[in-house]
Amino acid sequence: MKNLCLWDVSTRKYSIGSTNFCASYGHHQESSAGELFVCSCNLLVSNFDNSGEIKWTKDLTDLVSAENAPVNITYLSLANCVSVGLVNGELITISDLGSNCDLAGTCENGLLAMEWSPDQELLVLVTKDLNVILMSYMYDPINESNLINNEFGEKQFITVGWGKKETQFHGSEGKQAAKLKTEVFAGEDNELNNKIVITWRGDGTLFAVGFVMEGIRRFKVFDSDGNLQYTSEKQPGLEANLSWRPSGNLIATTQRLPDKYQIAFFEKNGLKHGEFTIPVEETTVVEDLHWSFDSEILALLCRDTSTNTQKVLLFTSSNYHWYLKQTLFFNEGQAINTILWDNDFDIANNKKLHIVLQNGEHYIYTWIWGTDHSKGRSDCDDAVVVVIDGKKLLVSAFRYTTVPPPMANVEIELDYDIESVHFAPQNDTDLNSNSFMVKTNKQFIFLEQSLRNPLRYEVSETVACDNVSFPFKCYNWYWLEDKTFLCTSVDNDGSYHLVQYSKYDGKIIQESSQPLPSSVTRIQCHPSLPSVAFLQLTTGEIIEYSSEGTITPQIYCFSEACPKFHVLHVDGVVYFLGLSHKGCLYMNDKIVLNNVSSISVHTSFLLLTTLKHILLCIELTKSGLNCIEKYEKVDNSDVYKRKIERGAKLVVTVPNGTRTVLQMPRGNLETIEPRPLSLKIIGEYLNHCKYHDAFDLMRKQRINLNLIYDHNPKLFTESIPVFLDNIQNNSWLNLFLSDLENIDVTKTMYSSCYPERKNNVGTAQGKIYNVCDIFITHINKADDYAYRILPLLTALVKKNDLEKALAIINNLKKEELNKVDIPVSSDEALKYLLYMVNVDNLFDVALGMYDFDLVLLVANKSQKDPKEYVAMLNELSEMDENYKQFTINKHLKRFEKAVQCLARCGPNRHDELKTFVKYHSLYREALALFSVNEDIYKQMADDFGHYLKLKKLHIEAGIIYERANCYDKAVECYKDALEWELVLKLAQDKPKEEFKEICWDLANALKEEKRHKEALKIIEQLDDEEDIINFAIECGQFKAALRFCTKFNRPQLLDETLLPSLVEEFANTKELIETNSANFDKYRSRLQIVRDTKRNKPVEQYDNICHIVRQVYGNKDSDLYSDAGSTVASSSGSGRTYRSSKNRRKHERKVASLKEGSQYEDTALVMVLHTLIVSTFELRIQVKEINIVLSCLGKDSDALSLQLSLEKTLKVMKESFKEIWSNEFTLEATNAAIAAENVPDGCSVIPQGMATLDSHLRIAPVVQDIQWKLEGLNL
Repeated sequence: MKNLCLWDVSTRKYSIGSTNFCASYGHHQESSAGELFVCSCNLLVSNFDNSGEIKWTKDLTDLVSAENAPVNITYLSLANCVSVGLVNGELITISDLGSNCDLAGTCENGLLAMEWSPDQELLVLVTKDLNVILMSYMYDPINESNLINNEFGEKQFITVGWGKKETQFHGSEGKQAAKLKTEVFAGEDNELNNKIVITWRGDGTLFAVGFVMEGIRRFKVFDSDGNLQYTSEKQPGLEANLSWRPSGNLIATTQRLPDKYQIAFFEKNGLKHGEFTIPVEETTVVEDLHWSFDSEILALLCRDTSTNTQKVLLFTSSNYHWYLKQTLFFNEGQAINTILWDNDFDIANNKKLHIVLQNGEHYIYTWIWGTDHSKGRSDCDDAVVVVIDGKKLLVSAFRYTTVPPPMANVEIELDYDIESVHFAPQNDTDLNSNSFMVKTNKQFIFLEQSLRNPLRYEVSETVACDNVSFPFKCYNWYWLEDKTFLCTSVDNDGSYHLVQYSKYDGKIIQESSQPLPSSVTRIQCHPSLPSVAFLQLTTGEIIEYSSEGTITPQIYCFSEACPKFHVLHVDGVVYFLGLSHKGCLYMNDKIVLNNVSSISVHTSFLLLTTLKHILLCIELTKSGLNCIEKYEKVDNSDVYKRKIERGAKLVVTVPNGTRTVLQMPRGNLETIEPRPLSLKIIGEYLNHCKYHDAFDLMRKQRINLNLIYDHNPKLFTESIPVFLDNIQNNSWLNLFLSDLENIDVTKTMYSSCYPERKNNVGTAQGKIYNVCDIFITHINKADDYAYRILPLLTALVKKNDLEKALAIINNLKKEELNKVDIPVSSDEALKYLLYMVNVDNLFDVALGMYDFDLVLLVANKSQKDPKEYVAMLNELSEMDENYKQFTINKHLKRFEKAVQCLARCGPNRHDELKTFVKYHSLYREALALFSVNEDIYKQMADDFGHYLKLKKLHIEAGIIYERANCYDKAVECYKDALEWELVLKLAQDKPKEEFKEICWDLANALKEEKRHKEALKIIEQLDDEEDIINFAIECGQFKAALRFCTKFNRPQLLDETLLPSLVEEFANTKELIETNSANFDKYRSRLQIVRDTKRNKPVEQYDNICHIVRQVYGNKDSDLYSDAGSTVASSSGSGRTYRSSKNRRKHERKVASLKEGSQYEDTALVMVLHTLIVSTFELRIQVKEINIVLSCLGKDSDALSLQLSLEKTLKVMKESFKEIWSNEFTLEATNAAIAAENVPDGCSVIPQGMATLDSHLRIAPVVQDIQWKLEGLNL
């Protein structure tokens, strides 16, 4: 679907001084500019630079006889010299800008042909006695063989008879056809061209030599050692043209047969392999043919013998069809001497054709591939693509169908060969965007679309164009406005102009001409201003041109000229988009991607393919275009990605449509519909409530139907009547309802097309119920309710309301019995319901409705054996109603309903009820059915309380017992729960001694739980004064004991009981503080020693630990472990697997071991120091309580001593926090713990060392400041 478009045209004029010469074009290694080397018939060698000026000349008559002629001239870029072969056999090299001329060798018999290999390492010569000589680049002979011999070559075919003509079926020809022999004889044409032609394969491993033998033209194939490999088969009519395709698969030559003139292709083994007809007159002969260096274009130089004019035909192949893409006409006075393809390695020049005329004029045509398609952005544009094939236009409209090339929707044949096709501008509302203009060498032809489907075109106008002095003097035509056209004009002196033409009164008239600094390669109109266009120059510069003739340079430019050039208008900003020859995608002046193979602009999206065979789709918004730059760095969901076939490239996208056409490397087409394009169109349909169109597209594209609701829930809810009117097909409605999910697809699978909703939660709770309820409501009210039974059933099933669905079927059955004509029968509705619901589940639902007729109706549609359910139904029919429902609910495991039904059966079923409730633990449901005063309530409450007591739910059990008036059991439950307030509430009426016993039991239980103050509050109301004081002292509540001594007027107990106990507690507390202080100093010192020792040890001693780490966690987490530091060994975070709990406990003891020299001693020291500090700081409240009572009893010195001891210890501990829990330690411990948590799946690992520390142990203890000191003691 591509055409060969002109990229650049340049002209030069040389002073050669002869009309008969040999020419060669080459490039210096240090310069990309090419130069022309010419050897005239008078043996004058000239070198012309890129501007056409002579750099140097050399007269060869100083070395050789003047009676000579050139055979070949080649510039050898590696040696930077020129090689010339002469007819008399001399081989001459010229170097040093013509100052050094040497005779490299001589062939005594003279030369007929000479050709260097593509890598310029080998030279092939054919002498006049038809010997083939292969030489090295130093002109040393390698091999020599004679062309005129009957040898086939080293690769002689071996046949065993398969496929012989004698074995084939010959149909009407009969068996005699098998005996006929096809022989090729020499023709009677005396003008047979005896020219010798040499052609190399592109890789330089094979070459072919064309010659005449026995009056028949043939060729032989040699390898790079000069050994004969193959000889071509005999074919009639072959001519003296031979060119090996650089890719190596075909050898092209011309063949004239009685009925046609064609290009014949041969394989390297000499067998013919296809052909195509050359569309020329009978008087035309092909003088030469050449392949472009990328093997894509075959150039034919033709001469019309009747008019003595010449033309160059350019053929390309796609999908096994050869297209005539361009024809360059030269008149009688412009005789062509040579056509050459540029051999520059730059990809931008691999389609550069050089045409050198005998008068010294040199025309250079650079070609690129381009797709000519319509430019519209509305639904009226049919995505029309035009392919040029000589005089024919192959027109295809991809909005409706995809026609595989070389076929097309419409084939239009014109009178002249076509140069280019130009579609109507996209901004002109007066023109149909599907219309186009055809430029030939004689006229402009305007075609308009007369019918869209099937596609038809008619010629609306034909306008003659002016004659030009050489082909494509005016090129790069662009249709700017209705009657305004632009083109690039190149003069004979190489200067460029931008020319504006107008169509007026059936003529094309030049309006203005603006000089340009360089050639215009691409032209694009302004997206919003019809009279403005943007021009891209060969330098990459972009300029703005208006039809008024003003030129304005743009601030943005590309660093190189781009064959694909687009101008986008996004959110009011103009963007320049360019795709270079090398796959670099430019946006304004930046390269955003560098592996792009093709691009296409859709109405709302930019599509591009990459060299990784991925299709990217980006929305044409500022945020979307910004995502292109980050695509290769960040995986962005805003960029849609899809794998495509290797080498596929974009052809066209249908405007405001979903179809995207890709062309494979072979030439065949594939049409896809990228998801973002589909979602964009669907969104527009949904916004305009075109539900049928949206639904149809979603079904074809397999898009989740939840999008119909999720796109705009409010609009959909308000438009349910419109939705039901649009979707008349019940199957579509059923499909929509069946696909409903409580998920918002605009936030999940289609979030890239709804970026504004991306940060929200993807769930949509209650969506199914809401939509189904709305559908059920509207269908029930609709006039066509009877026709919507199946969607109604679908909605009920989706809500899991199967009882209502069966009720609808039951009503249909009743209507059928009443002879009512209904569109959907009960049998059909039930059959449909069984598609969605398991028949066994439906049977159970029908049974739970207690309607046995409905049960039988469902059972008849199932695979159930009547023996299974008939007996059960008969048995149920004999029961009373309540017990029957109980039995059904019990069978269906609906136990709560079963309890309700059994409770309605009366007192005679209470025993069974208690058993059923107790078995299924349905106490709450059963108790709710009876009043508190009923005996059955008390009995079940007693069972319920016992059940809760067994579950250790003592408070709940006590409440249930209390409701049932079982107070003793309630008191025991409250006592077990230590709810002493509730116990005392129920025990107030108990006898005094029993009440006292209950109180002391509660106090002792609270004492065990360290709830001393609550225990004292209970016994304070008793009259056991001495026991209460002693209990307070035992609990360590010295202030309370002091209060009780005063309250009960027992001063003697202060000295006898309270003071001795207080002094003992003082001594114990002080000893504990001193012990903690000593242990702290000991452990802190030891920790410093351990850390210093490990810091000074070489890191290599811990390599085994790092090795274990890598084995368990892999190298990916190696950066989490420190290789050096104060805690290297313990913070490595290594882990081991332990197969038994015994070994695990052993390992835990090992980690917490304080044994000197143990592996994890530092970890154990940190753990014990943390515990020691926390426990010491917890003594502050206890010390305060003791000091208050000591002061009250006159023991100020003891109180001060205790306070100072604790204060000193706490100060030392607090000052050591930064030393023990340094920043380095905290970081290493945290990293080790993180590594221990990131254990690979399936690996059971126990952390070791510092990785075992809990989060609160990795940092210093968090100490809250409280007021605990008695400041008055220091006075």
